[in-house]
Amino acid sequence: MSEYDELRRGAYQADGARRAALQEIEDLSRAGYAPDAVTKAEQQEAQDLADERAEERAARRRAQRRPASEARPAPRPQPAPRDDRAHDLADHTVMRRPGPGSPDETEERLGGGAVISRQSPLGAALRRHARVDRKRASERADRRRFKREQRRAEREERRYERRASGRRTHVPGLFILAVLVVVAYVVIFGPIDHAISLTSAERKGLSSELSWHVPATPYYVLALGSDAREEEEISRSDTMILTRVDPLGGKITMLSIPRDTKVQIEGYGTQKINAAYAFGGVAGAVRAVHELTGAPISHAALVRFDGIQNLVDYLGGVTVNVPVAVNDPSYTGLVLPAGPTEMDGQTALLFSRARHGFDLGDYQRQKDQRILIEAIMDKILTRSPMELPGVVNNMGGMLGTTMRMYTILPLMLRLKVGGATIYQATVPSTSAMEGGVSYEVTDTAALAEMMNVIDAGGDPASLGM
Repeated sequence: MSEYDELRRGAYQADGARRAALQEIEDLSRAGYAPDAVTKAEQQEAQDLADERAEERAARRRAQRRPASEARPAPRPQPAPRDDRAHDLADHTVMRRPGPGSPDETEERLGGGAVISRQSPLGAALRRHARVDRKRASERADRRRFKREQRRAEREERRYERRASGRRTHVPGLFILAVLVVVAYVVIFGPIDHAISLTSAERKGLSSELSWHVPATPYYVLALGSDAREEEEISRSDTMILTRVDPLGGKITMLSIPRDTKVQIEGYGTQKINAAYAFGGVAGAVRAVHELTGAPISHAALVRFDGIQNLVDYLGGVTVNVPVAVNDPSYTGLVLPAGPTEMDGQTALLFSRARHGFDLGDYQRQKDQRILIEAIMDKILTRSPMELPGVVNNMGGMLGTTMRMYTILPLMLRLKVGGATIYQATVPSTSAMEGGVSYEVTDTAALAEMMNVIDAGGDPASLGM
């Protein structure tokens, strides 16, 4: 027979006083009274039992964590000595109710209260239910504690694996380094970027004409030379050089486009290509050169030759190998013999403008400008790396570009360390008169062949055009 059946049989066999006590307990329960769950002695007994079980579980976990050779059974804690007086007081459970004076106070119901014997079936049932509740609460606490320890062990295991494999992350250090680099760039190079940037009017519409390129791969830059004076609001580009830059290979290919090249400009019909700058600014010139050559242009640079004087003087002069003697006393007043010539800023400015007295006319001026730019680059690359930002900053008076220091400075350092290979060519064309206007008519088949060589990083001069 189960314990529950025995309790039921004992309850039915109770005498009349016991039945009356049960009835009174039920009445008191309806009136809002509640029996104490356990007495102080029972609480102490339950606490001892819980401590004993917790110690056993801790010992089992310790034995599981350490090697089997070191495992030792945990010593079983001895139960606390039993207090006889507490045991005697725990023989009865007394009904309690809130006192009339304060809601926090309690008083014993003595006169009409019901006293239940500790050895009665009802008392045993109450104690049994209390033990079940305590056991369930203890098990829930054990499960929560086990999950916490399991998560902690998993974190420790991951940390150990990272240390063992050498994968150490320094996210805060990298973040601080990145912030310092950004701050240094803004403070040091930000003003330089602002000085060499195109004006807002020149940037208007340019973003839709430029092509994106993968960093460190070859890209095209359109360099426009303007000889406009400060009082002139509208001018044509005197020089147009399509430049292919190979930053890793250290190659620079400059393709000059004759200023009188015949093109079709939307909205203006047949025009010379240098009019594209007058009609549409830098964006119009980029569009016209792209339609002529098919090259994807990623950057544009506007070189104001009236500012080249300050840059050459800042560099302390440049050495230019003059290919053809200059004899232009009436236009620029410049007379120079052929051969290496040391030029200051004023002489370099006049040399870039001279186009009279040459058999090739404007073609010779374009070639002289490319030679002057190459001489300036050679002089810049003789400076120490610490001086390069100052050189670029001094170019602000003559240069406006979409390029920034994070592109220009690595390129200059690469060319300084590894040297530069510079190729030069001119768009193949023939002169013609149409409607009383002199044009340079492009040989489209020859230009397509030349662009294939340039795209491949070859020397266009090898074509013999």
